[in-house]
Amino acid sequence: MRITNNMVSRNSLASLQRSLRQVNDAQNRATSGVRVERPSDDPSASSSIMASGSSLRAIDQYKRNINSARARLDREESIMGSVSQMLERAKELGIGQGSATADAQSRLTTKAEVDQLLSAVVQLGNTSHEGEFLFGGDQSNVAPFSGTTAPFSSAPPTGTRRAEISSALSVRTNHNGTEAFLNSGVMAALESLSIALGANDQPAIITSLTALDSAHASVQVLIGETGAATQQLDVATSNLDALDTSLRAFKSQLQDVDIEQAVTELVGRQTAYQAAMLATSRVMSLNLADYLR
Repeated sequence: MRITNNMVSRNSLASLQRSLRQVNDAQNRATSGVRVERPSDDPSASSSIMASGSSLRAIDQYKRNINSARARLDREESIMGSVSQMLERAKELGIGQGSATADAQSRLTTKAEVDQLLSAVVQLGNTSHEGEFLFGGDQSNVAPFSGTTAPFSSAPPTGTRRAEISSALSVRTNHNGTEAFLNSGVMAALESLSIALGANDQPAIITSLTALDSAHASVQVLIGETGAATQQLDVATSNLDALDTSLRAFKSQLQDVDIEQAVTELVGRQTAYQAAMLATSRVMSLNLADYLR
């Protein structure tokens, strides 16, 4: 096949355009620090980069879930600590009024304080956290408790709230009101002491002390479970941090450029482009001379 001057010119210009694109690509890599900007740059690496990005976004969501769960657990632990102190105070009052030296008047006076403790416990049971009732269970938009006398709630809370902290693990964020205040015997024990004091019933006052001890022990178990859940969150956070660091390093290795190597490549591409320009200009000059002849 005969090679014409026009064919040589077109090939030279096409080669020059390719060289210019290579310069631009090398310059973009050197200035942005990114080796793979689009799938066509490296299909295999691009797929891995996208998968890593998806995993990193999932990790961020798990961390947000953990922070939310930690806030709920911390709030419950603080509240149940206060309940524990109230039970201790109630027992102290019960011991004092269970003695033979106490009379009806002192017991009525003490009843008023116990009633205040019970009212405070009910308020704690209706604690609001981030716009929801902390102990509401799966009905977090409804106040768990409606009164200071049994049954204390017209619709005892049920269900649990859980937080997903990994692809295969979720944790319970806190106890519901039935577990924390009813099944534990907290409210019932305080009410029993109040009734016994109001009735000036010494044997019943003494009996109520056992109920207070049982409720206090139950509260300590709840606090322990809350602490264990918090520790689980700590472990999950540590694991997620390690995975996050590993994935970011892997993604960077695939996506980012070695700056020294990128600069060297850019210089090489620029040199090649300049050589292509020189060769093309000579070809075009020869073609023009041939045309003029």
